Amino acid sequence: MSQSKNDMIELIRIALKWRKAIIITTLIAAIGTAAVSWFFMPNYYKSSVNFYPSNPIMTDRQVLYSTTVGEIEIDYFGSAGDVDRILTLANTSSLIDYIINKYKLMEHYGYDSTKTLARYKTKKKFVKNYKAVETEYGAIEISIWDKDKELAAEMANHIAFTIDNHNKSMITRDKNVVIETFQEEVALKEAFNDSLATAIEDATAKGMRKELISQMEARLTASTDDLNKSRRLLEQYQTSASQNFSTIHVTEEAYPAIRKDKPVRSLIVIGATGGTFIFMLLLAVIAENYRKIKDQL
Repeated sequence: MSQSKNDMIELIRIALKWRKAIIITTLIAAIGTAAVSWFFMPNYYKSSVNFYPSNPIMTDRQVLYSTTVGEIEIDYFGSAGDVDRILTLANTSSLIDYIINKYKLMEHYGYDSTKTLARYKTKKKFVKNYKAVETEYGAIEISIWDKDKELAAEMANHIAFTIDNHNKSMITRDKNVVIETFQEEVALKEAFNDSLATAIEDATAKGMRKELISQMEARLTASTDDLNKSRRLLEQYQTSASQNFSTIHVTEEAYPAIRKDKPVRSLIVIGATGGTFIFMLLLAVIAENYRKIKDQL
């Protein structure tokens, strides 16, 4: 306890001895940091869009054409897997490159497109000012920081729109494969029915036995029923694969920010001032101890 007290007294003694250098250097750091942060650090505005992924099952054929109330129990919003898929899409290079090209961010950020590293620097700066995260309530938040508040809001909303389209394409891709299969099946059944109808007409014209013609007509009727069933299934799958639906439910669109989000100049100045003070105090302690050691030698 006594040793700790002596160390504290010694530290205060050194601080008082070096107070002039410590105070002057700390003030210079504070004023310099304030000037740099004010004149050379532009304001960045944050805009965010929030949404929940929808449940892909909502557009499934079995759900859309269910005839029994409560036959299929589903959640309106997507699962954790749907959230992960959306976040993966939000951070793909293809999406980031698309936004950079659409809004001409290389020019907007002030990089010369003829330079080798211009695109790399543009992408690095965009990623630094872009965030896609899951909120504590299970929603997805897309945030953009930019010096242009209007552009920040527009980009955030368009990113959500683009993610929706990409997600929609992934969901409908497998459905389109099923649709192509049914289209081929319907075409084959239509061709078979046409040939069977022609055969019945020929048999009737040739005066063949009525029993044989009746069997052929019964077969045509059954085949027509089967064809109509396949057509209905095809129409249902085409409806479920329609692009006229959204895979996200936006709860809050992005709007131009009223005030800046960064830099927080007060924290920058306080941090730089405190860091300089501690550095100078440590420097004073080292200098004093160095003198003592040198005198002993």
